Amino acid sequence: MKFAAFRGSAEKIADKLARFIRTVRTYPQEVNGLNMSWKSLVWSAAAVLLLLTLATPLNFITLFLVMTPFVVLYTYLKPKVFIMHLIPIGIIAFLLSGGNGPLVLTLAFFFLVPSLAMGHLYRREKPARLAVTVGFVIVLAQLLLELALFSAMFDIDLKAELTAMLLENFRQFETAQIVSQGWAAATAKEYADAVIRLMPMLLLISALFITFVTHGLSRLALRTVGSQAPALPKAKTWRVPRSLVFYYLIAFIALLFMSEESSGYWPVVISNLFPILQLAFVVQALGFFFFLADAKKWPKVVPMLLCIPLLLFPPLHIIGLIDAAFPLRKYFVK
Repeated sequence: MKFAAFRGSAEKIADKLARFIRTVRTYPQEVNGLNMSWKSLVWSAAAVLLLLTLATPLNFITLFLVMTPFVVLYTYLKPKVFIMHLIPIGIIAFLLSGGNGPLVLTLAFFFLVPSLAMGHLYRREKPARLAVTVGFVIVLAQLLLELALFSAMFDIDLKAELTAMLLENFRQFETAQIVSQGWAAATAKEYADAVIRLMPMLLLISALFITFVTHGLSRLALRTVGSQAPALPKAKTWRVPRSLVFYYLIAFIALLFMSEESSGYWPVVISNLFPILQLAFVVQALGFFFFLADAKKWPKVVPMLLCIPLLLFPPLHIIGLIDAAFPLRKYFVK
């Protein structure tokens, strides 16, 4: 009897142990249609490493990479499981950053918000254009908000701070007697004025670049966990609204009649609008090259090679301007 009872207890223990092992292996059983594995831990570690680099000189590079792990984790995991990963990421990054912990956490929250938005749209299988647009708008809005908050809360004069930083660097040339005395102060002021004047354009391009890089890397990264993110429309279909040609002409004419010493609202608007429109027509030209290669059955490497001089020589945006203004693609099809 004792042996039978012991045998029965042993079988129950073995059965519970087997079920526990199956539970561990399959927990959670389903994560957005995928099995969670060590891959989520790897991407969590990648998020920690990238956050730690934000307080180092490497932040110029990792600034464009840090959103990708969060996008992958949110797309890959259920919300509750994602939070279980997110909390340790924040704690570890804070502790390992030392005195820079608050700064790292602030930047982590900054990039977390657009990452969640893009990951949510990927999970719902929304078009890539919508995910990129939403991510871009959020990043740009946060950049503008933080700029305003830092200026107001800490009473920071951005122009003065930038001038001082540039002056400190330029004085090295005066010390080495490469340039004449007084050159550093004049050049620093000139550069600072130009940067502040073009600040809206710089913020817009930065937000756009961060979002596009995140989308491209996230599509590649999600394949490592067995998921997919929607692709942007093919390059050969890229077109900008024809109305931009009209705005371009207005901005161009305004620049002709605007002196370098002009100040005020409209000179700032025109100074930022014109390079943004040039960038838009560069995109149009890229689309034209890929369209032409597809229509003529050229090798895929040909449009990529044609894009190199387009990116290196901004005046070539005129190709995109002509393509937007006239039905240029129809002539090549015929």
